[in-house]
Amino acid sequence: MKKYISRCLLGIATIVTLGHCSKDKKDKSIDNGVPGRPQIRLVQPAIAVPGDTITITGNNFGTSTGQLAVSFDNQDAAVVTAADNQVKVIVPAPAESELVKIRVKLGDQPSNRFLFTIDYPHPKIKAYPVKAAAGDTIEITGSGFGDKKSDVAINFSGKAATVIAVTGQKIQLIVPEYAGQKDGDIQVAVRQKTSDNVPFSYINIQYSNPVVSRSLPDPTVIRSADGWFYLYATEDTRNIPVMRSQNLFEWTQAGTAFTDATRPDFEPNGGLWAPSIHYINGKYVLYYSMSVWGGEWTCGIGVATADQPGGPFTDKGKLFRSNEIDVQNSIDPYFIEDNGKKYLFWGSFRGIYMIEMSDDGLSIKPGATKQQVAGTYFEGVYIYKKANHYYMFASIGSCCAGLNSTYQLVVGRSANLAGPYVDKNGKTMMSNGYTLVINKNASFVGNGHCSQIVQDKKGSDWLLYHGIKTTDASGRVLMLDQLHWDAGGWPFITGGTPSLRTLAPVFD
Repeated sequence: MKKYISRCLLGIATIVTLGHCSKDKKDKSIDNGVPGRPQIRLVQPAIAVPGDTITITGNNFGTSTGQLAVSFDNQDAAVVTAADNQVKVIVPAPAESELVKIRVKLGDQPSNRFLFTIDYPHPKIKAYPVKAAAGDTIEITGSGFGDKKSDVAINFSGKAATVIAVTGQKIQLIVPEYAGQKDGDIQVAVRQKTSDNVPFSYINIQYSNPVVSRSLPDPTVIRSADGWFYLYATEDTRNIPVMRSQNLFEWTQAGTAFTDATRPDFEPNGGLWAPSIHYINGKYVLYYSMSVWGGEWTCGIGVATADQPGGPFTDKGKLFRSNEIDVQNSIDPYFIEDNGKKYLFWGSFRGIYMIEMSDDGLSIKPGATKQQVAGTYFEGVYIYKKANHYYMFASIGSCCAGLNSTYQLVVGRSANLAGPYVDKNGKTMMSNGYTLVINKNASFVGNGHCSQIVQDKKGSDWLLYHGIKTTDASGRVLMLDQLHWDAGGWPFITGGTPSLRTLAPVFD
């Protein structure tokens, strides 16, 4: 009978013990601690974000913040106040998990561990500079940022910013390099939780030369009605490459002006060189040279048209060959309309000539005669009218000898379209006088054959041209520089040589 009663009492004790354990499963205390050591009984609030102040209630905490250490997993927390039964701490940002174990340590005496949830809410941006330049150090204020740099990622329209510091409700960062979009947005992510996007605009955007590193010799450019710029070049890309840009320094290929099936063929083995694009009577009109190297009496100039700047272009055939118009090396055309009349300029180191064109620009005007306007130093002519002068930009020297290329961009001016064009010293271009515009430097040689001048939103003038990198002479790359005008009305670029990195043009 006693043995039976003992077994019953043992069973009852077991039930009581199991019930107590079951109740403890609802408690967040991992262990019950040791008498005399610090004991955590309650944490309020039960969930908090990094940077919040929370209250830990228990006993044996002491009264000195200097002797007390509080950890969230392996991350130490800052102790704000300490009393024997209550400690206030600032929640840190543990690296491993949102569910952490809090432990209080008084001297060398550790408490029990207490489970606690770190809440990482979606971050919110409240204040920030809406405009800044790449490389600027700025601050974003808001909430939900935490306090660990490694938890924070900041995106500027697809480009990651460098985070310098995160302190509670403030992030200090460096604006990343311009990523191709002047007006974009900023988004903050903290441990994969993201803020809303807020608008941001880059100012003082910079670009580096070359603006296109592939070979695009003898560029010509036009701005279409939709605001896009289209650029065409000598066919180092077969059938004349067509490039597209919204800002002159970021270009993508839109196609080619011709295909093998539509390619001009009046010089069957010839290359398509030095195009010149224009908008005439509702059509995009592309003049081109066609020649074999050294074929100075068989080369010539043709013309093609398209309804859209990206093509397709329909070839209208040749205007003339060298032997037909009696001008050796008849390449490098440039069209200009002046006082209601249309003219073509052309020539390469055998004299620069002009002749009047038909009203549609597709043929020589019947009865028109050619006129020489510059001497034998020049090729790649471009005529620009500014105020009371016509400016003849041209190239001198060798274009295509790699690092030994001596190409330079030069200019002369005249009060009349047909000349005489003179340099700064009054020497005529018929006598091979010129004023230098772009020379070589340590980074680029062979700089010349410019495009049309383009004016940006601020009224600044910009010029595209080609050059050769001294570190890679495999092609004539696309260059861009701002063209300035001195007090005497002469064009120049800063320093007289290609820029390496400078402020970009501004367009809508």
